[in-house]
Amino acid sequence: MQTSVDLRLARHGVILLLLGLLTGFVIARFHDRGLGDAAHLVGLIGGFGTIALALLWPKLRLNRFWSETGLWATATCMYLNWLGVVLLGAFGDRPGARAGGVLLGIAIWLSLLSALIILFGLRKPAAAPVAEETMSAAPSH
Repeated sequence: MQTSVDLRLARHGVILLLLGLLTGFVIARFHDRGLGDAAHLVGLIGGFGTIALALLWPKLRLNRFWSETGLWATATCMYLNWLGVVLLGAFGDRPGARAGGVLLGIAIWLSLLSALIILFGLRKPAAAPVAEETMSAAPSH
């Protein structure tokens, strides 16, 4: 049995939340503690946000392809945001920080794709066509 998209997205949210919580234990070891705090918060906020999106997901008007693409883009951008900030904070100005910057750049594009898919899924349903009989039976003034 295949797990629904909303449950898979919720699972990714909880994993990200756990990563954010665990990051809090190692903030003191970061090269830049401010970025350690940021990584902790990116994990927590991203995790809670992803869980909230999972609750919204069944209400989106998306076909299977766009739903799967949205799931992939959303989960991946959240992980890359967290990991990019972790690498920036852990490595400072060393080469690892450059990798963090690249990951954050990719995350920006995936975040944009995710937001556009979600926005498209939130569109209003098409109006039901009005039957001609109803229109002809309406009194004219």
